Amino acid sequence: MSAGAPVVYVDWDLQRSAIPSRSRLYSLEPIGIGTPETESLTSYVSRLAEAHSVRVRELVVHELLPFLGRPHLADARNANLLTAFWRNETRALNGTRTLARNLVQALETLTGRCDLRFLTLLTWNEVLPRLQLQKRTRAWCPTCFEEWRQSGRVAYDPLVWTLAPVAFCSQHHQRLLVVCPFPDCRRPSPWLSSRSRPGCCARCGRWLGNSGTLGPSDRETLAQEERVRAHVWTFDAIGELIASAPSLPEPPRRGNLVRGLQRSLRNVAGSCRALACQLGVSETTVAGWQKGRTIPSLWCLLLVSSRLGISPLQLMYDQVGDVKRTAEYNAAPEARPDRPPRVRTSINPEAVRRALEAILAGGEVPPPSLREVAGRIGQTYTNLRHHLPELSRLISARYRSYQEAQGARTRARLREEIRRAAFDLYRQGHYPSNNRVADLISNPSALRSRAGQSARNEVLGELGWRT
Repeated sequence: MSAGAPVVYVDWDLQRSAIPSRSRLYSLEPIGIGTPETESLTSYVSRLAEAHSVRVRELVVHELLPFLGRPHLADARNANLLTAFWRNETRALNGTRTLARNLVQALETLTGRCDLRFLTLLTWNEVLPRLQLQKRTRAWCPTCFEEWRQSGRVAYDPLVWTLAPVAFCSQHHQRLLVVCPFPDCRRPSPWLSSRSRPGCCARCGRWLGNSGTLGPSDRETLAQEERVRAHVWTFDAIGELIASAPSLPEPPRRGNLVRGLQRSLRNVAGSCRALACQLGVSETTVAGWQKGRTIPSLWCLLLVSSRLGISPLQLMYDQVGDVKRTAEYNAAPEARPDRPPRVRTSINPEAVRRALEAILAGGEVPPPSLREVAGRIGQTYTNLRHHLPELSRLISARYRSYQEAQGARTRARLREEIRRAAFDLYRQGHYPSNNRVADLISNPSALRSRAGQSARNEVLGELGWRT
């Protein structure tokens, strides 16, 4: 250093404080925050596991369960409890209660992010009762998945798909699927499972985008066309709630919703009985809203909003008096959202008969179940069985025959795999134990089934070992 040169001192403590601390997990950016297509929290967990190249099970068991108040589930002796957690509790991770709050806190701590609460309904916990709020199992639009993959976008489950009133994709005007389309699977999936992967079935692991399965026929489409506008209105109204969450000055309060309901119901012409009849709820329910004792479920909130010609967001913030009906919401009387499932669904027997005959004549493989048919044409299982019993029995019988034949083929394939594995082990001089055989077959867990054990016992007998 030359004489007279200034000496520069570096405050290393200040330098270290300017560097953000490392997070334990990747700070993965959520998809679509501030839009109606905001990602759900369960979808974020699946993508986070994929980013770390681990299964969801490892991420949840080793990193998240202690934060969720479920550390005992990580114990191998509690395998049944962990299975029940995947099956029954994961939908609550996107909701308004403690489980969602704990998971948000855990992930924000582990990733260093501070915006993950918007992937849930926590913003709305004071104004959205838990009743009829979320679907029990996963739902998705296969066309959305396929378009995202072809355009190079990431596949994910939007939060709006998790909500019970949303049964329709407003972009593609088609119903959301709720069971895997592949004939050897055909099972529903939880919102999060030990083997969840973005855009894939949690059961069989295959891609859920358009897979060549048949859609509804022209006659079926005609039977549901008049309900398309109602589904689109519902999707858009809920999407507005989700999109607005990050920009709200404060979460909506129960008191504001109660005041908005009371003022709006006073402005609606007709008696309490007439209003209850229009909305498809009991007089006691409407009276409870008017007196502020109860607040409506999301289903009923949509019905009231469409009746008033306003959005649910305006009703939650008591902005009823300032509302002028826009062209969008003036269409609501013709496009009312679906009522909750308990409400009786009207039926046009002749139109439904033609739709059922078209399905039977179509020769679809795999044949749809009666419940799937009912969902396609906007009817209920009970209505079809009551009004069209013969056609319903034919559809059910065809579905049952296919499932029985498929089950027989699956059992035969499993028996052949186990037989081949056992003989290979025998030729190598090894005893065909459960663990050794399981390592050699395509689905190791199938060995624990009754058919798997029966096949193994049969081959052991052939090889001279007693069972």
